[in-house]
Amino acid sequence: MNDAAAIFADAHVELFDALGVDAFMQRGTDAAVPVRVVVEDGVARVGEYGQVIGRNTLANFLRAQWVPARGDLLTIDGSTRKVESIDTDDGIVARVVLHG
Repeated sequence: MNDAAAIFADAHVELFDALGVDAFMQRGTDAAVPVRVVVEDGVARVGEYGQVIGRNTLANFLRAQWVPARGDLLTIDGSTRKVESIDTDDGIVARVVLHG
C-alpha cells in the first residue's frame, strides 16, 4: 500500500471509530465475526427519470475487517438483516444494500 492509500485507510478507520456501531457478520454456518459498520438508513433509490422509487438501508464495511458478499448476515443489537447486494467497493470501504 502506498503512502496516499495508507493515509486514506487510516482516515477511514478514524471515521468508523467515530460514526460506526459494533455489529456481527456471519457467512453461512461460520461463526459470527465482530465488525464496526456505518449504517445509512432511508437512502433514496432513484429511478430512471430522477424520481424516488424507494428507500434502502446501507451498511459500510472496512474491507480490512470484512469483505461482504451477497447473502451474508449482519446483526446489530440483536436484529439480523441479509446483504442483498454490493453497492460500491473502493478497496477500502465496501457499501452494501441490506434486505428488508
